[in-house]
Amino acid sequence: MACTSLVALPRVCADGIVGGLEKVYVIAFKDLKAVASGSTDVYSASTSTGTIVQVGLVSGKTFVEIGLLKNTSGLNEKLTKDLTKGTAFFTQTFTLLLSDLTTANNDFIKAVTNQPVAVILKTRTGKYFVAGLNGLLEVSAIDGGTGTAEGDMAGHTLTFEGISLGVVPLIDSTIISGLIS
Repeated sequence: MACTSLVALPRVCADGIVGGLEKVYVIAFKDLKAVASGSTDVYSASTSTGTIVQVGLVSGKTFVEIGLLKNTSGLNEKLTKDLTKGTAFFTQTFTLLLSDLTTANNDFIKAVTNQPVAVILKTRTGKYFVAGLNGLLEVSAIDGGTGTAEGDMAGHTLTFEGISLGVVPLIDSTIISGLIS
């Protein structure tokens, strides 16, 4: 791939930017399907912006919303680049806190423990991003329990890790309603 020229990035002039997530939606990667005949890609992206404009769903399947507690879940990305080997990729780490020790939470943990997932993230700025459409986002750690004191968290923190050749892409907000339950 040829290198592209750089373009100016003006400073954002706004009331401010707030970090964090507002909503999270998850689906098993096996519940996604190819968007075009003869292809294995479960998504298509705009050729001009890279924004995801289509995601293929198996009939009757949707991304399911996972309830969030304030300031408990998020996505981080880290570039790994080796100039001596010519390799470069991003590691994406998504943390999700499941509050309380419930049967529903236990069932969710069992369902995601040994299979890849895709995740739609709505940020507090109102933008939607999607990770895992390449089938490489999986649970890498689960930590939790009852806690020991009254103020301790009772529940589990799930850590999902995946790799991608680029940063997590935006997903067109106009297609979200057709993807979620």
